[in-house]
Amino acid sequence: MGLFDIFKQKNETSDTSEQTRTEVMVNTEHLSTEELLKKAVKDTSYKFPLYNRLLTEELIVISANVAVSDTYQYLEAGTSVELYSLPGGNIPLFTSIDRIFDNGIVKEDVEFLKMSGADLFSLATGETFVVNPYSEYKKKITPSEVNDLLDGYY
Repeated sequence: MGLFDIFKQKNETSDTSEQTRTEVMVNTEHLSTEELLKKAVKDTSYKFPLYNRLLTEELIVISANVAVSDTYQYLEAGTSVELYSLPGGNIPLFTSIDRIFDNGIVKEDVEFLKMSGADLFSLATGETFVVNPYSEYKKKITPSEVNDLLDGYY
């Protein structure tokens, strides 16, 4: 092994990991976001497709100051909303309305907003999020991961 062979090995490894990431992305297109979350919790190679999906999917957050309605409401530009935080300060976000009520922790109707993950993460930069916090499969997303998401790293 020559002096510069170590750099060749690193490039091969990085090409392999990029190929693996692409293969995982293609092989997860048929999965629901909740199925993808379950896989990502068990296997970190699914983190990239999960984060990609979270950017484009409509996510649900609990709000403290939007009136509950039986129909969809659209907020005006510039409307101020207050997002609910868990006791540790993390913001819970949900892949579906049903996930809000997992394990019976939330027992009655709550005010919530639906928005794309990209919009949500842009509005609350610097925050830590927990996807489906009351479910068996949950995922914490740190502020640095949020920044990476918004910067197109994932």
